[in-house]
Amino acid sequence: MSEKPDPPPSFRPKVPVDPAYDHWLTYGVEKRILVVTRTVTTVTRLLDILSLLEDDHRVQPVFTFDDRRPAVFSAGLTELLTSLGAAVVPWSQARTAEFDLAVAASENDDLAELRCPVLLVPHGIGHQKYYPRTKTISGLNPARLRGDRLHVGLSHGNQLGHVRGKSAVVIGDPCHDRMLASAHRVPHFRRVLGAADRTHVVLASTWGPQSLIGSNPSLPHRFLAELPLDEYRVSLVLHPGVWSAHSPLQVRAVLASARRGGLTLIPPQRGWQATILSADCLVSDCGSMPLYASAAGVPVVIGSPVADTVVAGSPLADLVARAPRLDESALPDQVAAAIASGPVAGPAAEAVEYPGKCAEILRALLYELLDLPEPSRPAAFPPVDDPVPEYEAPTALRVGVEAAGDDLLVRRFPASVPGAPLPGQHIVAHAELATLAELEGAAVVHRSAGADFAGWAAETARRRPNARLLAETAPGLCRVWTDGVITDLPAAVDPLVLASAAHWRTVRGLPLTDLRVR
Repeated sequence: MSEKPDPPPSFRPKVPVDPAYDHWLTYGVEKRILVVTRTVTTVTRLLDILSLLEDDHRVQPVFTFDDRRPAVFSAGLTELLTSLGAAVVPWSQARTAEFDLAVAASENDDLAELRCPVLLVPHGIGHQKYYPRTKTISGLNPARLRGDRLHVGLSHGNQLGHVRGKSAVVIGDPCHDRMLASAHRVPHFRRVLGAADRTHVVLASTWGPQSLIGSNPSLPHRFLAELPLDEYRVSLVLHPGVWSAHSPLQVRAVLASARRGGLTLIPPQRGWQATILSADCLVSDCGSMPLYASAAGVPVVIGSPVADTVVAGSPLADLVARAPRLDESALPDQVAAAIASGPVAGPAAEAVEYPGKCAEILRALLYELLDLPEPSRPAAFPPVDDPVPEYEAPTALRVGVEAAGDDLLVRRFPASVPGAPLPGQHIVAHAELATLAELEGAAVVHRSAGADFAGWAAETARRRPNARLLAETAPGLCRVWTDGVITDLPAAVDPLVLASAAHWRTVRGLPLTDLRVR
């Protein structure tokens, strides 16, 4: 091996390394990229860019963040970098060390302090928002776009007028194109999210008082109270800033009853793109999510006030003006109408130019700035990651049963979320997993099939006198106990649906034969 100069001090390992096995020389590193992070959101956008450099041993990324002036939403940043196993240097070293290129997704750090070319990219879908209480476009503050080595990457050519006098290039949108590259995985994503055979309604909220959740914190509860569990799956995607500002503990706490009611919560940066792709309908606000969803062909409903931070005349302003608005009418009807109408055409195309070409454009730009020959293999983004949903199956259900011709129509909702009275309403609770309050008010108590059903049922009936029917279930079987009589009901549907139908007949003194439910 030919002799090479020692790496700069900022890159030297913290422990001595045998000169015959220098980690920085093993892989033939020629160029070093400084990845300037600020929040969890910026990290994920920058990881999209770094994916274009995978398999190239010539390039070494090193991460940094300005610990002198941390972002408001910086909580969780160091934990994410640690989980990535990334090489991280302090800002003081990043400012003085020699790098070949820096990439950043926020202009709020003093990028002019760096001693290398800088590529600045958006951390949302283009530049659709003003900074709060200003008319300065977020991401394009001219007072912060300083330095003669700064290059600004834009998602669409219609933004060039905002950066006159700066080196700017239209690159498209990496996140948008990664979602395009993942469309074939939607059936898989839906199975992971438990939405394979249900209408998937996704609630997506940015941060701030004018956001979807900021303006209506109880909205997830309303959707769970109105959309039957057997027909719908409701997921919630919150901007990482919400998790950062309030803490994961508080986010989960304020959603406790909704989570017990079957709300699927998507952790920050653990699959929001896949969740949006798998949606049948997105209910959102004036953040980036509606544009990403529209670009993916997902119908959008706006469920918040029109934020005063939306840039006038922007694609986001156009989408918000044209999309249906959530109102107080029945949610199933609104969701069905939005799905039937389809996505709003036009605004997404004005937000992202060159769809499907970003990897090709951006990789060529990166290698030009690095002064390296571009690899011969085609430039392509990897598919987005699988979602990692937080989901709890409800352990107590509020069930309505009514006659529909010769059939019984059964609709089920989580008992942890109050809702309008249902015909034939009763509570179905798991004997061991439901809360004590839910059990004491339950008309149907159930367990998984086990030994001595008769003994268990008799003891449960003694302890739960309000229970009119006791049941144990297994795939294809529902065994019920009523007034000491045990009946096996072959279950062609969910056994607990059959148990609720049996309860409806029991309270009316009707036989438990030829049960037909839907």
